[in-house]
Amino acid sequence: GAARRPERSVEDALAAMAQRGARSAPEPPTAGNAAATAEPQPTARTPAAGSPGTSGACVDCSSGRAQPKFREAFGLSVCYDCQRAGRGEGGRYQVLSKSRAKDEYLLSDRQLDGERGGLRSMRLPNPNDARYGDMRLYLRRQVEELALATWGSSEALLLEKERRSDERLRRAEAKRKLKSGTPEEQMMARCNGRAAPKQQRRKAQAGKAGEAAARPPVRQLAAERHEHVFSPDEEYDEAADLWTKRCACGFTVQYERI
Repeated sequence: GAARRPERSVEDALAAMAQRGARSAPEPPTAGNAAATAEPQPTARTPAAGSPGTSGACVDCSSGRAQPKFREAFGLSVCYDCQRAGRGEGGRYQVLSKSRAKDEYLLSDRQLDGERGGLRSMRLPNPNDARYGDMRLYLRRQVEELALATWGSSEALLLEKERRSDERLRRAEAKRKLKSGTPEEQMMARCNGRAAPKQQRRKAQAGKAGEAAARPPVRQLAAERHEHVFSPDEEYDEAADLWTKRCACGFTVQYERI
């Protein structure tokens, strides 16, 4: 078969985009055309108050030409060379994918949606498969600033990460007990970990014993099979960053938008 194309990293895709927009080096002037081709040398200038880094010159070296796409996405005027020098891990111009911004900094979809007042992003074609949607990249320092404003401190962010991790483990354990636990464990899982009354525990044990005899025939189950139709009005839990959709029968599904 055809050879598999190697995967490209986010950094490779960003570098290719930036390189295409970088200014090519000018031809060295000769004695005959020096006067005609001479250009005034740019001087260092301070960006306007209230909008640092939004002018046409690079905010770092004050001489390079700013990349239009980088300025449009993040509001900063940075030339290709300075952006390349600071795009590494922990660098001044490092960019993060949307999934990493959500996982590491616990930001919601709304906070990462520029059209709804959230952080602006740079869109690039997916480096692994062009059939997928565009990849969104966010400036790390802007993500960190929003995370600190949201959680108050890095310690609070860490505590929230631990709480969500414990909650995921608790839900996984509850699902396991509902599926294959003892009758008492299933009853406690339905009661969110609280011990069920004795009467309910006895009823659960009796129901388990007579479950096989009371089970309807397979044909009857097929006839009574219900196809869920979810309401378009979905609920969003900002604390857990989860969406919930409901069927009229009461069945609910929680999911995370990407």
